Amino acid sequence: MKLAYALAAAVALTACASGGSSVEEESKPVRIAAGGGGVKPGDCPEAMRRALAKPDLDVDRIPSPLAMSPKPLQKVPATALRKDGSAEIKVDVIIDTLGRADMKTFKVVSASHPWFANNVKSVIGKWKFTPAELAGCKVPRVYHFMASTPPRAKAKG
Repeated sequence: MKLAYALAAAVALTACASGGSSVEEESKPVRIAAGGGGVKPGDCPEAMRRALAKPDLDVDRIPSPLAMSPKPLQKVPATALRKDGSAEIKVDVIIDTLGRADMKTFKVVSASHPWFANNVKSVIGKWKFTPAELAGCKVPRVYHFMASTPPRAKAKG
């Protein structure tokens, strides 16, 4: 029975790569700046200066993965889940202007078990992203990755 719960949790966590309903995977809510946040369209030096000064700045387009390949959170060991079957991982990493994760900036915000942090770190550097844009210019910006699975339902007895 424990194996069935672990398998169900692993499937739920895996769903984050495909937008499953039982797992949340999202970017941190961001207010999108209208019209380049005060940067004149095409003023790339100013857009870059602002991006370097504040990696989490408001932008016209946030970075997003083109493909999550390899997929994160595959074959989750039962020992990585909490007693109630829940789990979570939140990480931040800067995506450069070429759409690559700068792994020197990889930071674990929170993780319910070290396995999740290690797993996400091992795959996110291989992903390709659309870079952030500000005033029509590609800029580096932090990408917030989050995945979680809720506690499993208690059996009625």
